[in-house]
Amino acid sequence: MHGKKRRLRRILNKDTGRSLVLAVDHGMALGPMTGIVNVAETIRQLDATGKVDCWLMTKGIYNHAFDPAGDPGVILRASGGATIAGPELTREGQTATAKEALHLGVDAVATSAFVGSPYEHETLISMAGLSTECRKWDLPLLGVIGLGKTNEDKKKDPKFIALGARVGAEHGADIIKTYYTETDFEKVVAGCPVPIMIAGGPKCETDLDTLKMIHGALQGGAKGIVMGRNVWQSPYPVALLTAVHGLIHENMTVNEAAQLLEEMRNR
Repeated sequence: MHGKKRRLRRILNKDTGRSLVLAVDHGMALGPMTGIVNVAETIRQLDATGKVDCWLMTKGIYNHAFDPAGDPGVILRASGGATIAGPELTREGQTATAKEALHLGVDAVATSAFVGSPYEHETLISMAGLSTECRKWDLPLLGVIGLGKTNEDKKKDPKFIALGARVGAEHGADIIKTYYTETDFEKVVAGCPVPIMIAGGPKCETDLDTLKMIHGALQGGAKGIVMGRNVWQSPYPVALLTAVHGLIHENMTVNEAAQLLEEMRNR
């Protein structure tokens, strides 16, 4: 078994081929937002459930706030450099290297590309360059496909989402994180030669909406989630995480997952 395959097994469950990845990298651009003000406590609480396959985080959080109960996988965020206080959130650059990721002992790295944005070219070139670097070390690369504010309306367009997913794979990503589309999501998956996992995007109105979105994505061929605020901003994050795990790894229906969520909320 070569190194990349072994590391991918730390992310994608060997039995189900799916993964529940919790993202806590939001603070690099959004600061101490609700749910991750005390990010170390959020990680401690949710990791203790044993339901998280893998975490996505920056090197700062990994070094200063990550003390898991078990030994989950870790994807290191390797792009950033822009905040909501600045002029353009899509102007990301490389903030970590493959060699640094290996030194930290993580299992993969993640970088963003903003398709259709003013910084499409720069972020795609950065993704391709990091892919080349990762290949030297058999390190998997998660391609995070963003759109930018001017393309918000295109998040629901399966043709545009399919374009972004394919472009990310073409530039060297081993896994793609992108948005779920309620229509033709299976076509998004069919056009991408690497596994697709869905982002949460803006916070869903209810936990049931989150469950429906994840279930729809799984039915369309997604291999799981790379999601943050829709879990840790829930009023009942542990209960929701358990229900999401049921969808991803136990093939629960939405009704079964919703019932489990309700039972845990009432305890």
